[in-house]
Amino acid sequence: MATIIALILSISMELGVPPKFVLAIAYAEHWNGSIEETIIRADRRSPINSNGSRDLGVMQLNSKYYCHVNWWDAEVNIRTGVQHIKWLMEHCATYWEVAVAYNCGLDRSRGGPPKTSLNYASNVMDIWHELEGYDYVNLAIRK
Repeated sequence: MATIIALILSISMELGVPPKFVLAIAYAEHWNGSIEETIIRADRRSPINSNGSRDLGVMQLNSKYYCHVNWWDAEVNIRTGVQHIKWLMEHCATYWEVAVAYNCGLDRSRGGPPKTSLNYASNVMDIWHELEGYDYVNLAIRK
């Protein structure tokens, strides 16, 4: 776990994306009720989506859109997810909108996103706010 958090933070900084925001998205993708109880896993597979795809790995990349990515390589998965977040930041006005679009896609986020995506974005923002008080070195070591 320490390696995953360290990768998220370092790749985010390298690509100029707020590390705590990316970490909040990663936590939201693996959410188990609290930061302390949530384990971000490189081998996570979501249930099958309605379109037959799956969300895979640390950043829960969708298999339909990221079929070329090695989902199980944590560094590749995180880098791809952070690059996508950076791209969304260029197309969205707020971080909340980025979180909505990360969950349901940019097109759907602009055309009346599903309630689940709105709830997801609210959860990301709550986690991001909660992460402000954490010492990331200790958080990474603890996990």
